[in-house]
Amino acid sequence: MAMAAALSILALTVGLSLTRPAVGRFRIQPASAAILGALLTIAVGLLPLPAVLATLAFLALPILTIVSLMVITLIAERAGFFRLLAWHIASAADGNGLKLFTYLFFAGTLTGTLFTNDAAVLIYTPMVYRLIEEVKDESWTEANKIPYYFAVLYVANLVGAFVISNPINIVVSSWFGIGFVEYALWMSLPAMVSMIVTYFGLLLFFRRSIPTSYRMPEHFKSKVENTGFMVASAGVLLLTLAGFFTEQLTGIPTGYVAAIGATALAIAYRIFARGPLVGVVKGVGWDAIIFVIGIFLVANGLRTAGFTETVGTLILHAVDQGGQIGNFATGALAAGLSAVMNNHPTAGIMALAIGDLPLTDLSAQILAFSALIGGDLGPKMLPIGSLAALLWFRILRSKGVEISYWQYIKLGVPVTLAAMILSLLALNLEFALFVALR
Repeated sequence: MAMAAALSILALTVGLSLTRPAVGRFRIQPASAAILGALLTIAVGLLPLPAVLATLAFLALPILTIVSLMVITLIAERAGFFRLLAWHIASAADGNGLKLFTYLFFAGTLTGTLFTNDAAVLIYTPMVYRLIEEVKDESWTEANKIPYYFAVLYVANLVGAFVISNPINIVVSSWFGIGFVEYALWMSLPAMVSMIVTYFGLLLFFRRSIPTSYRMPEHFKSKVENTGFMVASAGVLLLTLAGFFTEQLTGIPTGYVAAIGATALAIAYRIFARGPLVGVVKGVGWDAIIFVIGIFLVANGLRTAGFTETVGTLILHAVDQGGQIGNFATGALAAGLSAVMNNHPTAGIMALAIGDLPLTDLSAQILAFSALIGGDLGPKMLPIGSLAALLWFRILRSKGVEISYWQYIKLGVPVTLAAMILSLLALNLEFALFVALR
């Protein structure tokens, strides 16, 4: 009975998040759906108040990290970083449409790695839309623009090389006590593999759509309006990144480093640009933050009902067949669940399931990495898979760009499966080498 209630609440939460039905004048958004799901989980007794408080206490640091990264992204955008990036990309590609696609993809990969992917999608999608509208020439059709839009989405859903690349990485790594450097050492190779496979997959799929050339408008300049603000912002960003990499030396958690960086950038914004911080605070994706909190409470309700135990049993059975089989099975399971019910609840379910298994710390961490590979890549198989994808669709539709779900799926399934299999293989090779050298 408890299992049925928990799964029903999850289905209702995800369903409302995707369909966003109107109730009178009020339209249900993912955040309100997650709040409803969390309240129902508490109301039916799946999550007692002490468990709710414990969950919120655990989420405090991951949420601080996500909010801080969003603030950093928003202020970097106000400093002109993304406009400058767009100009340099367009200039470097020198009128070649294929080069433009390539440079946008790899620059976007860097952006998504340094900034959390949801924040990157919020900034990078409209940036690329404006860029494409400015550089298109008379020979372009709507189909010629689509590859560039997909490049934006796919760089937001690669395997995250850093903890900060994806909110689910932040939450799961916090659950297992994985630090910034340790995460990067294990996940950089799978991230690189997923990037290369995804790039060539997109290139193959859009080989007839990518235009051969584009024009460079004379008015499209790289002018920086406030040099002092730009220099100060660049300095703060570099120091913040250095803080991430020296976490093990300083003992300062990633979330606190991000918060310090966000505060310093906010001060620079006020001093050099005299900009209002209210706009920055409003620009934070609070709906995404609330969604993460609510859906993790729902996932904890599933744990109480025994669903995560069932998932854990499946994982443990696969592990018993061999460590590599267990890693592949965990990644595949996370990818499948992410595709059909969104990667945020999946991340919570997988973290809780793996954390409850009788495994060594190393084995649990490798399974967590496998789950994150599946959770980072799996969402591209179906449009409902990630919050970044939902944001991407919403932004493009607001610009009058319509992309069908079928086009999304027929590209997403083969590219995702290829990237996931090879990324998991890379992780397994790292694990085998680590065990052999230990």
